[in-house]
Amino acid sequence: MKVKVIIEKNEDELWARIEGIGLFMPTTVGNSTKEVLDNLILLIEDYLQHEGADDAAWNQVNVKELEFEFTYDVQAFFQEFSFLKQTKIAALAGLNPGLVRQYASGVKHPSAEQAMKIEKAVHQLAQDLQTVSIYAA
Repeated sequence: MKVKVIIEKNEDELWARIEGIGLFMPTTVGNSTKEVLDNLILLIEDYLQHEGADDAAWNQVNVKELEFEFTYDVQAFFQEFSFLKQTKIAALAGLNPGLVRQYASGVKHPSAEQAMKIEKAVHQLAQDLQTVSIYAA
């Protein structure tokens, strides 16, 4: 079963939640995507063990078979993938680098259209990297 994990950044931590499955909406915090995922799995296991039988959507779930798909807000994305240069992503997206830095720091929040431009730029960069070959001289 594939579930979407929504990750947002507040001042100090990443917040994560899973929506749209039954009555239970697991929500947690962490310092990284891995920590958030570990916490979500613990929450789901605890819910299934203690309350899941009453929730038709969740009582069919096997935690080991869950496939997690992550959706980040821009600030959380640039924190988690801090090795990416914001100016390069801005250039690929056709956006002002200063504006992208403001999105990444949480000073401003992108519109859905701006967020989509950033997402497309990141996907294009990933596609470009897939074609790279590295050899030892």
